[in-house]
Amino acid sequence: MASTAKITETLRMHYERSFRAHGATAKGVDWGECTADLVCRYDKMAAVMPAGAAGPVSLLDVGCGFGGFYEHLLARGIAVEYTGIDVVAQMIESARARHPGVRFILGDILESSEVVQYDYVVCNGILTQKLDVPAAEMDGFAARLIRRMFSLCRTGIGFNVMTTKVNYFANNLYYRNPAEMFAWCLTEFTRHIRIDHAYPLYEYTMYLYRTPTDQT
Repeated sequence: MASTAKITETLRMHYERSFRAHGATAKGVDWGECTADLVCRYDKMAAVMPAGAAGPVSLLDVGCGFGGFYEHLLARGIAVEYTGIDVVAQMIESARARHPGVRFILGDILESSEVVQYDYVVCNGILTQKLDVPAAEMDGFAARLIRRMFSLCRTGIGFNVMTTKVNYFANNLYYRNPAEMFAWCLTEFTRHIRIDHAYPLYEYTMYLYRTPTDQT
């Protein structure tokens, strides 16, 4: 069985190739050529936070790529104390060049000692790909990643996964039944859960909170 470190390395090499070929674009982070889909996913990640919060909140962006989500938050006028982390060196170099003064960490969220506690932790896209990793091994990786994210949050986390409510399955993508994922999170973490399965992509976004909020 593959270790989580081996799965991380498999993903790192994949995204390194994508970024080398396509740069700081939607295609460069393997979201295809549709910028609207990328914006939609950014909006779903931002939705983990309440609208109109008083003062900036802290947020950790797991798999931050070139800092596109940070740019999206700025464009939306959402004030956050932002930290990004990614295992792809070229993406982190690009993010730092594009956004001097913003903290971007080169490292693995499952191993890094540089991450601390944040109000919110989000992960956009890591749990939609499995590449050639067997589904059962990806399940274990996903469980460890979600546990780590929740351990680092003060308020809540958000992450997206491919839905099983489709009529076609691609071998490289990671699908999880939303009811199954909901039940696992309910048992493992919290009863304060929200799931968004209503947007026009073949995925869903799960939000887990430590306490009741207006978001749940």
